[in-house]
Amino acid sequence: MNILCVYVDGGKGHYIPAKAVQEQLEALGHNAVLVDFFHLLNIRFIGKVNKYIWRKLLEHSSYEMKFSSRNDQNTREIRAVSRILRAVRMRQFRRVVAQYKPDMIFTTHPYPEYFLADLSFWSKANVPVTYYATDVFALPRSAVQNKLKAMYIATEEGCQSAIEGGQNPDTVRLCPFPLQASCFESSRLTKSEARSKLSLKQDIFTLQVNFGGEGVGATSLLKALKDIREPIQVLIIGGIEERTRQELEKIISDYPDNITAHLIGFVSNVNDYLMASDMLAGRSGINTLVEAFYFRRPFLITELVYTVISSAAYVEKYKVGWNAAADVEKQIEVIKQIASQPALLDEIDKNFDKIPIRYSARELAKMIIEDCRA
Repeated sequence: MNILCVYVDGGKGHYIPAKAVQEQLEALGHNAVLVDFFHLLNIRFIGKVNKYIWRKLLEHSSYEMKFSSRNDQNTREIRAVSRILRAVRMRQFRRVVAQYKPDMIFTTHPYPEYFLADLSFWSKANVPVTYYATDVFALPRSAVQNKLKAMYIATEEGCQSAIEGGQNPDTVRLCPFPLQASCFESSRLTKSEARSKLSLKQDIFTLQVNFGGEGVGATSLLKALKDIREPIQVLIIGGIEERTRQELEKIISDYPDNITAHLIGFVSNVNDYLMASDMLAGRSGINTLVEAFYFRRPFLITELVYTVISSAAYVEKYKVGWNAAADVEKQIEVIKQIASQPALLDEIDKNFDKIPIRYSARELAKMIIEDCRA
């Protein structure tokens, strides 16, 4: 089968699952092409503007909350944009169909999910469009699209949210979470083995502070860590820009001797650093959060954007972390408590058994093929 795997270059949260599924579709013997939505419809400038706006919103979370909450409920706006795209990009869509001859389109972002399903219907190309909802705990109302062949969501809560929002229940599928291959296929290491592999200190509480693939995050927790007196090892992970790196280097230089900090930046072996850590802290990006679930590492949420508010509720529901967004004092209290009482980690570890998420990009790829053939 020929399959177009479409993502939006606005953050790693949409690219990583698209890439994971595309790799598995190819492993299953299909021709799967990974492509950015704005490139596909030849509206690259709009894509650049979209990415710029999203990064700015991440830097100013209070504005992001207002902007995203409005967009979540404003279904009239997305319908209006879809009508415009039908008028100005229908010919381009037909070119895409002629060029790639897709048997199916798979996407991981609400924009292509909504717009491509609309274009496929109105162009009479009737290429089935399927969608993996990266907002796995609650679907935005603006993502409801009943021209889809299937909508895949990795949690019962997400499926129920989609149906309550108006998505046709016959299109909603509970699916495995498509972990990236570096995590799913990695050998399980003990904390000691992972730390040895990464040349880190042994027998010391290790905190991973995650800035995400975009490298956008607050530095307030890292500044406050200098007041901790327990021995602690800090791993700073993420796509860190030069300006942010200089700021972080200055923060680290003020740490007392009991704190060992490693400014690591973006890594491809995120699995090793997860296994080396006792707990994670940072913005609760869905991929990072679920990868923490997979490796049984509790997550301290230090920042929230609107699209992942439901993830904080999920963490607290299963007692596998803490929601301390914008509360630095609480963040430090949690870290002090866990660093001084490591036995608490054993109690939290039992709770990961209760999380009902399945993990497999290959199984999701199989579901997509079966639905398309049906």
